[in-house]
Amino acid sequence: MKASEYNQFSPALKKTMKPDERATYRILNVKPDNDNPGKFLMPSAYQIRPTDVVYDKMKNDFVTIAAIERQDNDGNPVFLNIVFTSANMGYLFLNGSNPVHQKIYQYLELSNYNESNKDRNMEYEAVFYRVDNKKEAMEERQMRKLIVKAVNIALDLDDKKAKEVALALGIDAESMEEIRNLLEDYAGDEPEEFMAVVERSSLESESVLKEAIKQGIIKNNVQESAFMWAETEKEIYKYKKSAGKNYVKELAEYLEENNPNELNAIKTRLG
Repeated sequence: MKASEYNQFSPALKKTMKPDERATYRILNVKPDNDNPGKFLMPSAYQIRPTDVVYDKMKNDFVTIAAIERQDNDGNPVFLNIVFTSANMGYLFLNGSNPVHQKIYQYLELSNYNESNKDRNMEYEAVFYRVDNKKEAMEERQMRKLIVKAVNIALDLDDKKAKEVALALGIDAESMEEIRNLLEDYAGDEPEEFMAVVERSSLESESVLKEAIKQGIIKNNVQESAFMWAETEKEIYKYKKSAGKNYVKELAEYLEENNPNELNAIKTRLG
């Protein structure tokens, strides 16, 4: 196709930024690299294809769009390179005062690969999205507040509660100071999970049951999918196996609601 044959969409699809306007896009599925703080897991560079076919409602027809830098002497298009790089943490920043950026903006806004384009063809797999700076700022502030709240709660836990929370989170250490230090770190790194555990009503019972299992008073018979008394093998609770389930939590909730006498009996055995 000649350059002049591209972008023959109706005026309603024209997208422009004001000279003082900015637009930010980011490639999808960028994740923090836990082994390298401050870095992200993503390709070193991801190039967006410079042509696409979109539906023009006004024309009731499909139109081929392209990010064209210029045309050569024969009228053939010279396409723009649209690249998301790891050096920019997967972001692409556009400036309304830059004519080239205006062309990229026009193309990206209409692209089927833009997850933020509500009119895109959903048969395409989205590759990038338009960053809502205001929304992201609000989410970041909310997360920051949650982190502060979680860390403050971790700091204020009494020793008994701190041990229960640590046990539920799989945190183990020799001294109380080590446990507290690890809990506070956890609260800062995973505030949502930390808060969910702290606020869990069955937490104390879970701690009791885990200690009972540790001391060999009750056991989890995996083959029978059941918790039972270790000495008599009398069944306490039968569960359904499922990936990711917390069976001790399920047992605690069951006993609290349906058989508190059995739970008290376990507590008594612990002394």
